[in-house]
Amino acid sequence: MHSNLPVMPIFIPLLFAAITIFFKNKTAIQRQITLWANIIVLFISAYNVYAVSIHKGLVLEMGNWISPFGITLTLDGLNSLLVLTSSVVFLATLFYSFKTIDETRENSFFYTGFLLIMVGINGAFTTGDIFNLFVFYEILLMASYLLLLVGISKEQLKASISYVLMNVFAGSLFVISVGYLYTVVGSLNMAYISQTITQLEDKKALYLIGAVMIFVFAMKGALFPLFTWMNRAYSAPPIAVSVIFAALLTKVGLYSIIRTYSLFYYESNFLKYFLLYLGAISIIAGCIGAIYQRNLKQIIIFNIVISLGVMVTGAATLNDFGLKGTILYAVNDILLKAVLFIIVGIIIYVSNVKFINKSGLINKYPLLGWTYFITTLCLAGVPPFSGFYGKAMIIKGLVKDGQTTISIIVTLSGLVVFYSLIKIFLNVFYDNINKKLELKPLSKSMMVPVIALVAVAIIFGLSGNLIDSFLDQSVSTILNPQNYIDLVLKKG
Repeated sequence: MHSNLPVMPIFIPLLFAAITIFFKNKTAIQRQITLWANIIVLFISAYNVYAVSIHKGLVLEMGNWISPFGITLTLDGLNSLLVLTSSVVFLATLFYSFKTIDETRENSFFYTGFLLIMVGINGAFTTGDIFNLFVFYEILLMASYLLLLVGISKEQLKASISYVLMNVFAGSLFVISVGYLYTVVGSLNMAYISQTITQLEDKKALYLIGAVMIFVFAMKGALFPLFTWMNRAYSAPPIAVSVIFAALLTKVGLYSIIRTYSLFYYESNFLKYFLLYLGAISIIAGCIGAIYQRNLKQIIIFNIVISLGVMVTGAATLNDFGLKGTILYAVNDILLKAVLFIIVGIIIYVSNVKFINKSGLINKYPLLGWTYFITTLCLAGVPPFSGFYGKAMIIKGLVKDGQTTISIIVTLSGLVVFYSLIKIFLNVFYDNINKKLELKPLSKSMMVPVIALVAVAIIFGLSGNLIDSFLDQSVSTILNPQNYIDLVLKKG
């Protein structure tokens, strides 16, 4: 179906970001502008998911230039769900930032950067053009540079150096690979590339380009051994910024892998096993880091590496169970990684505890402690909590594909996730209270985004049967490239 709806989650934050610039020193107005932008995008994103479920997809040809000659925006089951989930996280994070970002940072274009990173993320999820995927990557990266340096400190400056260098290198490789892809295929429209690839006799050059492209996405998605930049970049800025980085930036890399792999390189066994082994090694590396770390932020960062590895292995199977599980797991992970970072931010705010030690915070903050415990159960995949269904389907997909060893690694990773997160609960929350700690009062409003995100994750996880047909439709589009081609080129 042809519609203007795909551009709205991109256009609205871009428009409102421009407006915030005119109110640089008027914090209250900036807050209201950003809040209304987020609310509007959330409602539009929810309607887009409904529209996709009815029409199987939405397409917008910018400037009425017919595909594959113009810039195309597309929404199907996969990316419409990711845009909606990111909108929920953005709104929750914004509420948290109202209580935690100081006025100096707010007046350093914090809200402008917040809206621009939304433009980049939603654009990367929505674009149907491989070059404009690069463009939206650059938009979200420029906005992330701004947010990383908001209220600049020595730690933030150190983190920004490695972050910028990594992304400059990855961006250069991406442009080169896109240029070579255009030379081979003659177009940058993803659907047209997928259609043309099937007609090529010699695909060796194409698979080499694919390896470089997936390497770039793995770097941006923070897979092994390309995740070391993340340890500083995600822990240095204010927690409200870290939430967006941790929950969403890496998922853009994951989405890019799924989209390009399923459209361009699905016939390549080399790239399939490259992704499977890359994902498995990432899980192992993340588990080792999560076990040995005592810094609260770093434990969560290594858990991000674990979850990304799990999702990449699920996507690499390119079968119905693996892909459906990856989608379920990704939505759950986006929501709950945001929750983890917000809770760590609250712990640091009320107690200044940054490392695992015996603090006994649950005595004064029982709601915070038990919410963290439920989040741990969800992320570890303990049945019947929300993370169980996605991981179970990924394991089923791996077994169906004959990847028994990797399925065991994925299964055991759940135990490591549980151990690494429960040790925070047992020490920081549940142990005897540390009377030396000077505890601050916890505002109820700071718990609102935490409770809301956990509730959404649990409801989504428990409503698998209700959205099963939508997930089947989403997986069908990924598994059958012709469905995506017909959607974009024929608007069928």
